[in-house]
Amino acid sequence: MKYLSKLPMKYKPKHVLEYASLVLVGGLIRVLPLRAALTIGWLFAAGAHFIGRVNVERTHGRIRDVFGEYYSEKEIRRIAWIAWRNLCFNAIDALRFSKLTLAKIRKYPLAGLEFKLHEIMKQCGGGFILATPHMGNWEIAGIAADLSKIPLFVIVRKQKNPLMNDYINKMRRTFNMEVLHREAQMWKSVVDRIKHGKVLAILPDISVRAKGVTVDFLNGTATIAPGTAHFAQLTHCPIYPIIVRRIGWTKHDAILLDPIRPNPSLDKKEDQQRIMQSIMTAISEEICKTPEQYFWYNKRWVLNSKS
Repeated sequence: MKYLSKLPMKYKPKHVLEYASLVLVGGLIRVLPLRAALTIGWLFAAGAHFIGRVNVERTHGRIRDVFGEYYSEKEIRRIAWIAWRNLCFNAIDALRFSKLTLAKIRKYPLAGLEFKLHEIMKQCGGGFILATPHMGNWEIAGIAADLSKIPLFVIVRKQKNPLMNDYINKMRRTFNMEVLHREAQMWKSVVDRIKHGKVLAILPDISVRAKGVTVDFLNGTATIAPGTAHFAQLTHCPIYPIIVRRIGWTKHDAILLDPIRPNPSLDKKEDQQRIMQSIMTAISEEICKTPEQYFWYNKRWVLNSKS
């Protein structure tokens, strides 16, 4: 209750309630052993999915739109369930990130990522970009890189609840990973950091309503922000798509795909289109290999409507 006693009266009751709930749940999750904490996540996931039916039919429809008749109804239900369960597991993992150490990370199959990233930094002679889709626990690779002394930074959106925003940022500051908030003049800060040898981790599979590029993706089209390509052009650095997958309940793996580089000989807009299409094609191929690892429940669904 000491957290609540320090709260100014300016916050809305809804914000205070959400914050108090997160603090209490987060405290419980961190004191429990990992599998016990994940069991709580599994129970919540099962209740919301099989009883509450939270966005279940909509998600089934998304999977059918992408794969057509390739998967049976039973397989579609399985993909949707595992994707939802993994999302709930990701939330549990996030509340426990402060308990992660490099020794624990090195027990995961993604341990080889540490060596590869350091090699890339040597080859580049500076910073580069990691483009990771909403697959597996997409944040775990960033934590692994940060613990491995990779100078990583990310771009995030502010939460509507200022208390939740401060709490989440406090958890992020457990590590050295730098956090930039998305804003109009952010691009200069991003470019300066990459030019000074830092690594930008960015999610490319997010839809935008304006000033986006339209690419082929998952048997459809998606209009996405060209920021990843734009930053690569301004800094002349490569983009490495990185794919993260959850293995069972507690382990994670990550693979780096071939780099995508800007081509100064092309028109700027043409090259942005080429870069973003290359990224999304590579990501699409990996999603099709293990569709249950993808975030089909995304509120900002990336595919354009076919209607």
